[in-house]
Amino acid sequence: MIRLIASDLDGTLLEADGSLPNGIFDVISELRQLGIHFAASSGRQPGNLMRLFSDASEHMAFVCENGAVNIVDGKDAGIVTFERKVAFEVIHDLEALGMDVLISGRQTCYMVDANRKFTDDIVYRLKNTSTIISSWEQIQEPILKVSGHAETGVADLAPFLLQKWGGRLTATISGKDWFDLTVANKGTGMRILMEYLHVSLQETVAFGDNFNDVSMFDAVGHPFLMESADAKLRKTGIRLCDKVLPVLEKIVNARGDADIAFAKYPQI
Repeated sequence: MIRLIASDLDGTLLEADGSLPNGIFDVISELRQLGIHFAASSGRQPGNLMRLFSDASEHMAFVCENGAVNIVDGKDAGIVTFERKVAFEVIHDLEALGMDVLISGRQTCYMVDANRKFTDDIVYRLKNTSTIISSWEQIQEPILKVSGHAETGVADLAPFLLQKWGGRLTATISGKDWFDLTVANKGTGMRILMEYLHVSLQETVAFGDNFNDVSMFDAVGHPFLMESADAKLRKTGIRLCDKVLPVLEKIVNARGDADIAFAKYPQI
């Protein structure tokens, strides 16, 4: 029986305009009535995700900041932090590449006041809980994630960052414009939730569409990849779907029985 479901957001659960699909809150409620936790899994900060899922957030789980902050029913289930010296070395590298930098703490994200277009986008479009500072040394709380943004895309910058940091940190391209570095990853977050909820591998499902979802796929018994995702992500054991909500509805109708719910979604 399924007891925990996690879904990536952008390119996976969300519609093309960034909105949640109609009916998602009803399905989350129905899943919970069956004893199934639904988790939003994202590189976004906790406050952003709580606002997005405001109608259901107190009865959900969250893998935030790519696994650095993990929440169940409004309570912290596990937090994974940077060594401060390493975080500042990463910040130096991102700035040397000409990238805008976003630092994630538990309560807020931090930006220096260097690029008004970038800071306005974080505050007004993404609606992050944000703090503008004049120096990174002003950050007093533990650092959870360091992100670099390049308006022209990160494809040309990623090889250097992956080569230098890929063996020491979780270093991933997160969409066309972002590169994220954490100690944790989405797989770390899923394992924290599974331990907290006493859920086994075969009782878990995850949906994703990008390379930063691979660790989450590896952590669960039933991984689902979006059909529109890069073909390189198609591996033995993964199931394909074009939308998340219809699969969730099948899980509800099957009352959590994976064999029944996934009958029309064979493994590749």
